[in-house]
Amino acid sequence: MEKKGLISQIYWIVLAGLVLIALVFVLTKVLSIIPILYRPYTGDIQAVLFGIILYIVLRFILKTLQSALERRIQKKYVRPLIFLVSIIGYFIILLAILALLGVDLSSIILGSAFAGAIIGLAAQQILSNFFSGILLIWSRPFVPGDYIEFNSWQFSYMLPSYPPKYLSRDEFRWKITGRVDDISMNFTTIVEDDGTVLKLPNSIVIQGATTVNPVRNKIQVRTEILKSVDYGVLKKEIESTVSKIREITDFRTSVEEIGRETYLVKITLNITGGDSEGIRARFMESLLSAER
Repeated sequence: MEKKGLISQIYWIVLAGLVLIALVFVLTKVLSIIPILYRPYTGDIQAVLFGIILYIVLRFILKTLQSALERRIQKKYVRPLIFLVSIIGYFIILLAILALLGVDLSSIILGSAFAGAIIGLAAQQILSNFFSGILLIWSRPFVPGDYIEFNSWQFSYMLPSYPPKYLSRDEFRWKITGRVDDISMNFTTIVEDDGTVLKLPNSIVIQGATTVNPVRNKIQVRTEILKSVDYGVLKKEIESTVSKIREITDFRTSVEEIGRETYLVKITLNITGGDSEGIRARFMESLLSAER
């Protein structure tokens, strides 16, 4: 609804500008109201009047667009977008005035296209991040404050810096998780669960798969147990620990590895509530303090 209203406003502004331009053309060319002394400069006068009309139309369009953007996105993001649109608008006005003055635009357009191609190739990644940032800010797949899980082919696996032990948490990471702190024109800032501040280029974020505010209902815990501890006794201790945490609705245990002196047990917990890391920590603390 808001988008249709914006398009409608811009449509009427452009239509009013075209009517004014047509009126100027009729008065100067058809009715020839310009005094005889200044008629040799009719083209120049038309160019000036058309330029003024186009400038006024552009200012109204920018004002309308700015008002619409400020209702949808944060004000700090509006200024770069308005600046970009204004540069394009002023360039179009300049071309229109030069065309009315009889200047051959082919060389200007060719030179602009050549310069644009060079700049585009040199700043390809920067421009990609910039326009991706515009898309993220406008479409809002997620906003600052959302908790996200992000996965992209550029970062399909995050490897540990050293070969992990089977019990270690330094495992392969197939996704990035954390809370969105900010979305700028170039980077999306994510604060990970451990407090690490991660800045991802917008061009990568726009290509990735993102889960927003995921609901976690399962937690996995691995623990290494001495063989002297009976597995049945361990399950009873786990059941006792689970009964003390109301957010845990059910659990399942399984033996994953058997070593010379120990065995590895995986505990899967079904939970309700959003603080999965807090529930996991409470469970491990309770299990650690349990008598064996």
